[in-house]
Order: sequence, then C-alpha cells, then structure tokens
Amino acid sequence: MKKGKFLILIFAVLINICCGNKSFDLSSVSLGEDAKKYDFENKDLFLKDNGSKPDVVQYYADENKGLMYSNIPLDNTMGTRITIYKGKVGAVDTNAAEKYSLEFVEKITAKHGKPTATVTDKATVDSKLVKPIFEKLKKISPDKVSWSQGEKNSFTYPTSFFWDDGKNYSILSISIEDDGRIRNKYVTVTKDAYRNNAVFGLKYPTPQGSPWYNYMK
Repeated sequence: MKKGKFLILIFAVLINICCGNKSFDLSSVSLGEDAKKYDFENKDLFLKDNGSKPDVVQYYADENKGLMYSNIPLDNTMGTRITIYKGKVGAVDTNAAEKYSLEFVEKITAKHGKPTATVTDKATVDSKLVKPIFEKLKKISPDKVSWSQGEKNSFTYPTSFFWDDGKNYSILSISIEDDGRIRNKYVTVTKDAYRNNAVFGLKYPTPQGSPWYNYMK
C-alpha cells in the first residue's frame, strides 16, 4: 500500500474511533441556560420527544450510553431525562450507577451545600456489611446518621435531601437495600418549569402527601 493511502486509512480509522466514543458530562448542564448552548440534538446520545405542551421538549437517554456526571458513571437501566422549557434547560433527572452511589451523593451534596430539608428513615441490614456505607454517610450528614438503640443492625440515615436555592429545586434520594446495595435518584428543576407542570414525574401544586409539600411552593 502506498504511503499516502496508508495515511488516509489511518486518519479515517481515528475519525471513526473518535466519533464512536462521544461522551457528555451532565454536570456541565446548568438550569435556566439556553438549550442551544448544549446542542443536545447533535450529540447522538439522546432521543428527542416533543412534550405534551408546545413549549416543552424532552431529551431522553435510555441506557445512559456516553453519559456521566463529573466522571461518575450513570445507571444504564434507568436512563436520563433532560427537559427543555421555553427554549431553556428546565430539568435534569438522572441516576448514578449503583456502584458509585456514595460517590454521587458526595458530589451532589458538595455542590448544593446544606440542605433546605431532609427526610430520614431506617435501614435494617447486617452491620458489618453496611459499615463502609454508614461511615461515608456519617461524614456527609453527621447529624442525620446514627445506629438505632435497642434495634440490632438498624440505623437511621437521610433518604432524601432537598435544596431550594431561590430559582431551582433539587432532590437527591437514596435507598439502602437489605443486601447493602444503594439506589439513587437525582432531580433538579427550575421553579418556572415546575410551576408550569413541564416536567415528567413532577406535579404542581405539590401533593399533600409529599415530604416537600411545605417547601415546593
């Protein structure tokens, strides 16, 4: 093969490799920003769905292929949903991969700071199995994590963190399974999109049974 053709072939292979490994960091997305800034339609990572309202567009990544959050892998079974409301980013809904749940909790709580409110619950699981989880959560939220007195292998921990920064609401939920696995869900939404019922899975006004009834106004 002539040198010129060989170089062209190598160049083509490199282009295919680069194009086949596109990635996108969700932590770069800011609520309220012009959606065109992120060029969601041309990233080959999202499916586009026009919402039930003419001013709502949703971008959905079914298996989170090529997506991450500050280099944290995302759950490939839950997917990510980005809502565009009136041309601006209205909401982001995603889940970190189970293996990285605690790292994700650390990242999100560090980003938002002290929660406006939290919800706590009990987990009943082998104390040796859950020890690393307990210690990590204790560092993240020391006043909300404690072993339950008189109840073997039971401890209290925050199942949901809620933040209100004035313009946006953010909710991070975690659950600890009996086998010590942790599941998580993160939703962050502009008040404008929320109050206009533009976001899938969120309802305004907040149902009275919601723990955030007194916070999401």
